[in-house]
Amino acid sequence: MSKLYIPACGDRITLAQPWQFTLYLEHRNLNFAEAIGIDHSRYQNTGYAWRAPLDTVSASLPEGTVLECDRIYIRSTSKSAASAEESYDSVTWKVVINDKPSRNQRFWVKLSDCSNLEYEPDSISTYRDRK
Repeated sequence: MSKLYIPACGDRITLAQPWQFTLYLEHRNLNFAEAIGIDHSRYQNTGYAWRAPLDTVSASLPEGTVLECDRIYIRSTSKSAASAEESYDSVTWKVVINDKPSRNQRFWVKLSDCSNLEYEPDSISTYRDRK
């Protein structure tokens, strides 16, 4: 039986499997897109695209990647969203390299993409235990 784990900000997990997710090319994700080799310059609806849906790309992180939870955003009004694309619920992650969050490797993904993330249960490192 699986147990639900909701990370607190600062908690770290290690990916047990490669993780493929949808990366929204919003201004907060553009540095991360560049860091993993995605050329976002050929897309039109990036950055601050309020008039049209943001462009998205498929992105992935390899098995063994350490992620630190940086922010969890859940709106109570998301219950009325007609589809997952309309929901603002998201988790912001930082990629950790050499035990430190890496510069320009902070990104957010929709909550539905986090449901596909597989992590090593023994790899959970809580922030309060590292202080």
